Amino acid sequence: MRQTPFSRQSKIGVVAVALAICASLALGGPLDKKTKQLITNANIGGGTASVYIVDLDTGEELADYHGTRAMVPASNMKILTSGAALFVLGSDFVFRTELIIDDTTTPPTLIIKGDGDPALGDPAIFIGEEPGVTLDTLFDQMADALKGAGIESIGRVIVDDSVFDRTYTHPCWPRDQLNRWYCAQVGGLNFHTNVINVYTSPASSGGTPIVRLEPDAYWVDFQIKAKSNNKSRDTAWVARPTPANTFTLYGNVRSMSEIPVAIDSPPEFAGNLLATKLDERGIRIGNDDVYPRELVSLITPSDRYTTSRIIAVITTPIVDVLERTNTDSHNLYAEALLKRIGHEVTSDPGSWENGSTVLRMLLTEKIGPHTAETTVIEDGSGMCKENKVSPKTLTTWMRKLSRSEHWKIFRDSLATPGKGTLRKRFLNGKLKSDFYGKSGYLTGTYALSGILIHPQSGQRVAFSIMLNDVKAGTTSRNAKPLIDSIVEDIDQWMSQRAGSPSLGG
Repeated sequence: MRQTPFSRQSKIGVVAVALAICASLALGGPLDKKTKQLITNANIGGGTASVYIVDLDTGEELADYHGTRAMVPASNMKILTSGAALFVLGSDFVFRTELIIDDTTTPPTLIIKGDGDPALGDPAIFIGEEPGVTLDTLFDQMADALKGAGIESIGRVIVDDSVFDRTYTHPCWPRDQLNRWYCAQVGGLNFHTNVINVYTSPASSGGTPIVRLEPDAYWVDFQIKAKSNNKSRDTAWVARPTPANTFTLYGNVRSMSEIPVAIDSPPEFAGNLLATKLDERGIRIGNDDVYPRELVSLITPSDRYTTSRIIAVITTPIVDVLERTNTDSHNLYAEALLKRIGHEVTSDPGSWENGSTVLRMLLTEKIGPHTAETTVIEDGSGMCKENKVSPKTLTTWMRKLSRSEHWKIFRDSLATPGKGTLRKRFLNGKLKSDFYGKSGYLTGTYALSGILIHPQSGQRVAFSIMLNDVKAGTTSRNAKPLIDSIVEDIDQWMSQRAGSPSLGG
């Protein structure tokens, strides 16, 4: 049978399409070759690398170096957590801590109702740069609100922390670091980022150092086993080895220093602190036979305060919480966001379990079930090494956020060169694009994800770079330079593209 010109032309067309597809597969993304070259040439001690780079607007894949490999994300986990908080709570969400009076008792009962706000009493949020504002200012305002409502004495203080569960510490966090600020416990009522700042200064050589606590929780068990010595280096540290607020200062004190140490049972600690400070300001708590903190208790199922009045509300907008989460990479903030979305969706006390479930549901909805199934979510901050996320998941997540009403708030919550966790990075002036990023670090793990926006073309590129199992020592020093060189290469390619003449006609 003779071929018609039509059938012959069709065959040619099919072959041409096939060749085009093969060429596309062979070439890959425009940044594939250079990304692979940078990784191959870097000595990261046998560690594994995973990179995914995508055009935020078109979805064009620019580079894929094992981009779907599930990796330990470290603090890059906060990208998922903060985005989920915006999707669930909204950009206008405000944390509310309430002072409530129950007049059915005599003297009345004070209820401190927490909302899981990680910023309550945080100097970085409350004090900021306003001159003359201290923690005492906050205590004064609380006392003034009660006095203004005609309250001069309190019979009992109830801490309503039921917005969250009472599992304050995640079981996968390093047990030997639970006294560190970055492992601060997470409660339904938090205060001062759930740490005490221990300020030390030397006395006479060999003598007992001078110690001051902020907040002034003078009732805690604090032992001093450190020594003053102006001829040796500072080695002072504070231990809290038991699940109680028992602290011991060890080491050598040569000069003035600040040591933040995580406290135990944040809601109870916050209630004790606030009751003590209110009593000092003329709001009588109990009588002379008991200390104010002895009248503080956590809420129980039998406690009811349906006939009550709100005296004061302390608020924190989510935008402030997101900035501390991402720019400063504060773990408490991220964990509070994860638990808070768990509570918002389920109405049960927020927990790591229901918060993780909500985040997994969002991954299914926004990206797809396969992504949710291959992502391991243990906590919200990335402290757990059991977390597993692929770079492609993070870039796709950012792309979904970029198409939402929450994009600007999310983008602006990220660190920029010279600020937050990027305060010492990308200061050499090489980047021509605006850069918003989230760094991450755990032992053996280095990560950086973010967005580059070119000022001329407006092109927006999202990327995620993760290195796992990098051995300690000399090779570990190559990790950050490798990551930064990949970012600089993306920026260079964007600049070249912006300056290229238009093709076609």
